[in-house]
Amino acid sequence: MLKAVTSLFFCAFLLAPTARCETAPAGVRALIDSAEASARLGDYDAALPRYESAISALAAEPRRQQELRYRYGMVLTALAKRHRPDLHPLARAQFQAVLDYLDSGAPLRYSAAQVSSALAHSYHQQAASADQAARRSHLLRNAYRLYRGAIGGLTRQQQWHNLAITYFNLGQVCEWQGNLEEAITWVEKAVELDRSHGFADLEEDIDYLLALRQRAYPDTKTATSAL
Repeated sequence: MLKAVTSLFFCAFLLAPTARCETAPAGVRALIDSAEASARLGDYDAALPRYESAISALAAEPRRQQELRYRYGMVLTALAKRHRPDLHPLARAQFQAVLDYLDSGAPLRYSAAQVSSALAHSYHQQAASADQAARRSHLLRNAYRLYRGAIGGLTRQQQWHNLAITYFNLGQVCEWQGNLEEAITWVEKAVELDRSHGFADLEEDIDYLLALRQRAYPDTKTATSAL
């Protein structure tokens, strides 16, 4: 029941204004437009080398370069979930580079909290396919830490949908760690935001919350209360 990059984070970033640089040479603009078009079609294998070439070509424009690097990280995460889990470390390297850039005080359209949540999602998603318990535990701990760290920034910036997604994902990380009570607390927060802002995730999140409550309290009516 992992909320996929392709259905949430990824769709959100593709709907946002592109990282196209109007002052860049026509060839760079064409690379970016082509990469974005391929990503929208789900042709990530075609999109990746075009993003890479465009990122390299934007070395003289670091803000534009880092904005595009974030988008590239999102595409890598989507492709990693589809059939290339080996790409998760490369995706995280993109997000970390963007965070390092933000730490320098430079402005960017993507906040540190938003990037941290995307970085957490890569760890979270990779944990779903980890076949060693120790590795899975390590990935989930990193995801939990980064999701938690993103909450304050997302709240201050009133990025309510990203915050709701982060709450949901924290709940799932806690479930996978075996902590159902904490999982319920986070998913309740996601449901509250969904309801307050009319997000389309409401029904899905309620279903997940009910399932968690049923598992945590199988012999009580708690599962359907307070909804």
